[in-house]
Amino acid sequence: MLLNALGVHLVLVQSTRHTIDSYIREQSIANTHHRHRRITDETLLKRIIELVCKNELIFRGLHTRALHRNRSRSSLILGNFISAKPLGIYEGIDHKLTGSVRRVDAGGIRRQLDAGSVVYLDHLAHSPAGELYNLASEEVAAETAVALQADKLILMGETPYCVDQKGDRVSELALSLIGTIRSNQNDELKRRLDAAERAVRGGVERCHLLGTGLDGAILTELMTTEGNGTLVASQSAVSVRQGRIDDLPGLIHLLAPMEENGMLLQRSRDKLEAEINHFYVIEQDGRILGSAALYPLDDQCAELAALTADQASSEHNIGTKLLRHIEERARAKSLQTLFVLTTQASDWFKERGFVMSSIKELPENRQALYNLQRNSLILKKEL
Repeated sequence: MLLNALGVHLVLVQSTRHTIDSYIREQSIANTHHRHRRITDETLLKRIIELVCKNELIFRGLHTRALHRNRSRSSLILGNFISAKPLGIYEGIDHKLTGSVRRVDAGGIRRQLDAGSVVYLDHLAHSPAGELYNLASEEVAAETAVALQADKLILMGETPYCVDQKGDRVSELALSLIGTIRSNQNDELKRRLDAAERAVRGGVERCHLLGTGLDGAILTELMTTEGNGTLVASQSAVSVRQGRIDDLPGLIHLLAPMEENGMLLQRSRDKLEAEINHFYVIEQDGRILGSAALYPLDDQCAELAALTADQASSEHNIGTKLLRHIEERARAKSLQTLFVLTTQASDWFKERGFVMSSIKELPENRQALYNLQRNSLILKKEL
């Protein structure tokens, strides 16, 4: 309700997978799957219908209570927006009443969203012939997001995020890297990861994999830099790009605190504008998270300057990404040595291959500009 009140257009997709699994275990019913798809017969479909209707009634009650508490006028719309088709016989297996998405009525959903309503979808849908099929909720969510060309798709489940081979959280994942970590995930997360891949390949910019067990997981993921789940995008959400004139307000905001405490040399807006072509930035959701500048000194060496990162963005290793990009750009220019002058970050640079140097090793043009009052340490790295 809070997101809707903030103007976010919401489409909610119900999942009863865990409830169905519990029912099957309690009744000692054979639970048949093929490639992560539940095979649905008539008896099971009847029970699924009961569970879906029960969950819809419960959610309508919660929505009504939220409307009353928040004095909101948002409507909850349940409609026939999804049409289905049977999976049929696949790889010799009859999937019976298990189906897949045939069509999404994107126009009908948009009209409801434009009116300020919240659209609620379940995973049961009829075929054009009137037959009812059980669909995978992850597929419904992904296909709906693609049809609407949604800005974001959020897939929630018991597992809160993807993990790497060490079991550590993967906070962001480029589409091209999904195959490298898929085997590390459990079956529940593999289903959501497949749906995320389908959505992103279909044009959805970002897909978030979150856990249902964390209170406020959606707000934390969307409203903070580090988040708490895994973000899947067509490319890294924090890639480095060339600085532009329209980055100046964000750059000034980012650099100002470090200039004030003496960590960086102060630059006026005019100077920044004149030197913007030397700058590289990392941007996310319109916010500059980090910057670095590369100043060629002669045909053999250059200076790395103004390397800084938003203090809330440590999860993304902004500084390291910028340093690597600067090194790549320097090598592309056939430069052999990279210098950096710093007052407080010498250890950080040493950890990344820089060694102590001296003013005598700087090119003469840079020696003439050395600020004796700042007394910066000089480090260098052979490329």
